[in-house]
Amino acid sequence: MSGQLVLIYLQEIEHTGVHPLGGKGLMQNSQEKPRATTVYAGLTWDDVVGAAALAAALGRKGYRVYVDLPTRAELSSLRILKSYAVGIQPKGGVSIVSSIAMIYSRTKRMGYVFKYDDSGRGEILMKLSTVNSATEVVKEYLSTINADIEIPQQLIDDIIAMNNGGLSRLSKVGRVLYGVYKLKSNDKNVRLMLYNYAYSSILTKNLKLPQELLLLYGEYEKSLKLVDELIKGDRFVTIGPYKVALISSKHSDEFVAKNIEYLRPFAPDILAHLCRQSSPAFMIYEEYPNIHEVRACVKYNVSIVKVVDSVPKELLDKVSISTTPTSVTIEFINPQDASLDRALEVVTQIIARLPKS
Repeated sequence: MSGQLVLIYLQEIEHTGVHPLGGKGLMQNSQEKPRATTVYAGLTWDDVVGAAALAAALGRKGYRVYVDLPTRAELSSLRILKSYAVGIQPKGGVSIVSSIAMIYSRTKRMGYVFKYDDSGRGEILMKLSTVNSATEVVKEYLSTINADIEIPQQLIDDIIAMNNGGLSRLSKVGRVLYGVYKLKSNDKNVRLMLYNYAYSSILTKNLKLPQELLLLYGEYEKSLKLVDELIKGDRFVTIGPYKVALISSKHSDEFVAKNIEYLRPFAPDILAHLCRQSSPAFMIYEEYPNIHEVRACVKYNVSIVKVVDSVPKELLDKVSISTTPTSVTIEFINPQDASLDRALEVVTQIIARLPKS
């Protein structure tokens, strides 16, 4: 992150507040310089709302609060020091030192509050089995430091629905917020807009959506139509018996190339669609301009091991491979190797080595 961006960014979302006890708490002297802290938010809407609630509560306690909404790229080399983090863990290039972190684990359906010492070693301060979101974890933590804050229940209900895949249960406001966040989750300016909406909603209890967010929701609806056109038009490449989705600005298919910004956020949905048709299914995904990665998925009755075992051995020292029980992602270590043509070559080699069923 550039120094200029930090200054502009923190100026826009700096919050200050006076202690609600009117001088009998932290801010006993009106001339006393307020204590400062930073709240970092993870990549989900849940994380952003939790960070807004935390910032609002700390502001009321007399803190000067700065908020940072790191992008996925910035999380690859982020040091959190003497701060708070919501939805961020010390992994993948993130270090957390002398700080408090709050997370919600969807897989375990548990909330956690961690305290990290000056060596980065963490201990669990709170373990919560009755929460369904990071925002609720923040709320529970705040109650332990006498900084309770009321969060509109509709915000919480919509977040829980998003976390649990119950999108049909979203309110009208929730549908707009879900759509905008899905489309622009890695756009720092839009995330700042969403953060400001959450912060204002928590303070005023007014959930009316600004026109800017409604316009962005129109872009989300456009994306849905383009994804539908991509799938119905069968705009995929066939290699052997398998279809491969190319989500790249370098694709020779002009429809994909010119609509890449609309299609990119839906890459997981497009790959899942292919996987339901046949397994394994493949995708070449352009994460950043001309930097591609290979993704594959399998149905639950197929082992992902057969895909991993089909990666040519001569490539193993040139790529990074990460897996889940039903998916694999192959990233090129050297970005110069990550062209569309090279990624296509890798997929072709993998398919040629797959055992015949």
